Amino acid sequence: MTDVNLGSGTTGWDVARAARRADLRIAVVYMSGGSAHEWAAEGVPDSAILAKPFAPAQLVVALATQLNNVGSSAGEA
Repeated sequence: MTDVNLGSGTTGWDVARAARRADLRIAVVYMSGGSAHEWAAEGVPDSAILAKPFAPAQLVVALATQLNNVGSSAGEA
């Protein structure tokens, strides 16, 4: 899970791309105060985004969904 805007020149997009280069099975959840349109253009495939502020239940659902997707595709690798 990474925020899109990390404030240091490196973005959450950069972090997720680097993580996926290391392991394609890594689940990615972004959080952002920006728009989902930007995420659709910049985000890695098969990821999720949470608009801030978000409820704890939304975080649980997003993480569970992404981790389940990783688990179901693990047998394909």
